[in-house]
Amino acid sequence: MLSPSFPTFLGAESSVDPANVKTPYAFLGIPYGPSYEAWELSAAAGGADKVRASAVAHAYTRFLTHWNFDIGEPQFEDGKPNLTDLGNIAANVRDPECIVADAAAVLGPLVKAGIVPVVIGGMDSVPPMLIAPFEGQEEINVLQIDAHIDFRDEINGRRDGFSSPMRRTRDYSCVHDLVQVGARAIGSARREEVEAAKKAGNRIVTVWDVYENGAKSVAESLDLSRRWVVSLDCDGMDPSVAPGVGAIEPGGLTFIQTAILLNHLARNNRLAGIVFTEYQPARDIGDATAHVIARLILNILGLQRQPERIKPK
Repeated sequence: MLSPSFPTFLGAESSVDPANVKTPYAFLGIPYGPSYEAWELSAAAGGADKVRASAVAHAYTRFLTHWNFDIGEPQFEDGKPNLTDLGNIAANVRDPECIVADAAAVLGPLVKAGIVPVVIGGMDSVPPMLIAPFEGQEEINVLQIDAHIDFRDEINGRRDGFSSPMRRTRDYSCVHDLVQVGARAIGSARREEVEAAKKAGNRIVTVWDVYENGAKSVAESLDLSRRWVVSLDCDGMDPSVAPGVGAIEPGGLTFIQTAILLNHLARNNRLAGIVFTEYQPARDIGDATAHVIARLILNILGLQRQPERIKPK
């Protein structure tokens, strides 16, 4: 089910058994989700390993006790990262549907134990896999950072592809607020999807709203009475920041704007899980997107060192 990876993220301890995780966070690669076409099974499959390698390339693994100016303190005073690297869910391209069951078998025990999953996913059909384990465990809010609202009910009869993850997220009764940040340009959404999203209670914050009102105002508007699961599609960021994506759209969030949103949740101990999707290493430039993902994760780990553990129901 799980295949170990080397190097591990930040040189963290390794395990292929979610029941053995004792740290507050668990790092996991999910190579792909339900697909429309075969190419999706490989487009983002190597993303997690690229993020691991980026942490080594930028010396983060060697300098864990050094000051991180993004968080205003040393990254890890004792030099020990507060996460376990579970490696990657083993892909089986001859039976791609098994990825959902395998993800549930790993993520379920983590969520039940109060461990925060940090997932590097494949295409953007992965997020519902992270939402599912919270059903019956905890009421959550969901923050989507994405150029697209991903609210199609189906495409060619497929209801779980990368144009539908937020629609499928709304199928879970544990999801309360769903805030969608970064929408811009033309995507898969038609009038009916926009209207359906609003009718479902979603709040759509376009990238224009972020630039006009500021990322801080968006962050401070998030309800902190529940914890948040973040679905971060890398094309939600500007291609100058994250070029390694399939859908290049100018005008996305900057690194700082993205970090303001994530850091706000982490600083207030409200992050329950995060999944990065649509990172396609073959399209990256100098591994810039992998570097951005690694740095955003470092901020989260440093600002929310000991996540709130919800008592399982």
